[in-house]
Amino acid sequence: MTIGAALGLLLLVFRAVPLADVVHAIRSAEPGMLAAGFLCLFAARVVAAWRMKLLTDQQHLRLSLAEIFEIGTSSTFYGLALPGTLSGGLIRWYKLAQQGNAAGALAALTWDRLVDTMAVAILGVAGWALGRAVAAHAIAAPTLLALSAGLVALYLAGFSTAVGDVVLGPIDALAGRLLRQGWARGKLVALAQAARSYHGLSAWFPAKVALYSLGVQLVSGVGFYCWARALGMPVGLAEVVWAWACYSLVVLLPITFAGLGAREGMLILLLRPYGVAGADAVALSFIQLGGTLLLALLGGGFELRALWRRRAAGVERRGAVEAPPSPASNPAPPAPVGRTGPGPA
Repeated sequence: MTIGAALGLLLLVFRAVPLADVVHAIRSAEPGMLAAGFLCLFAARVVAAWRMKLLTDQQHLRLSLAEIFEIGTSSTFYGLALPGTLSGGLIRWYKLAQQGNAAGALAALTWDRLVDTMAVAILGVAGWALGRAVAAHAIAAPTLLALSAGLVALYLAGFSTAVGDVVLGPIDALAGRLLRQGWARGKLVALAQAARSYHGLSAWFPAKVALYSLGVQLVSGVGFYCWARALGMPVGLAEVVWAWACYSLVVLLPITFAGLGAREGMLILLLRPYGVAGADAVALSFIQLGGTLLLALLGGGFELRALWRRRAAGVERRGAVEAPPSPASNPAPPAPVGRTGPGPA
């Protein structure tokens, strides 16, 4: 269904924007700025892995920074390779849960996703406030402000008992009114448990996680701006950041497969008031997709390496079981000791 929606929206986009113009825009992009954007994307993933390590360490999930980075890129690979919008997240949770703490993995992953989305919304509000006002500002501003306030409140609920009681109380009440069994009730209970798992930490910890998240998204926004400049777009950093924030939030919605079609249309609508041609807006979206594909290929390489190691270990175990024992490990029994003289006396 989502693949069909993506194809339908892409057909509409390419009816308004010729594909040849999009290809020409990408081929004409300035290579240095393109490379800078890809470096920013990679740097943002490294900082995101560091933020995730802060959360996993509190859940006693002992993972190195390299392991968390590998898990993140592998989940990107599965998120593109498998159908459904949650496949990448499920793979990420599964890999984290292999450390023996499934509830802790859920808590770390939930708050990692939450603070990531919160940082995007906050930077979107900042870009909206600092950028040139256009008609789209009046439409998007109330949504961004409300979303930012709601996400901040939910984020704080995970670290403050007082805020948690206010925010999570209605969730507990709703879960109690539902049937004892069921998908919805299970999700609500899991959300509340994950929220309370970080209660009791110092005030510096949530601030540090939030600062890491703002750094991740600021570097990502700068990378998006580098790509916009590579295409020669006549826009400033603030305008690009607020358009990128709206674009990123739309991609999170399960509208189409990998956000195709929806994000191209969103960028056309958001950037057109600044004088950006439709072909350049679609080219910017495709360059962003190319960066995601590069990370997915890296994650696929990590998965192939892990598969190769598992197969090699399996071959070694089978060889150890099937190999015949060596003479040194299975010596011949000693000869029986007997008398050497003539018969009994």
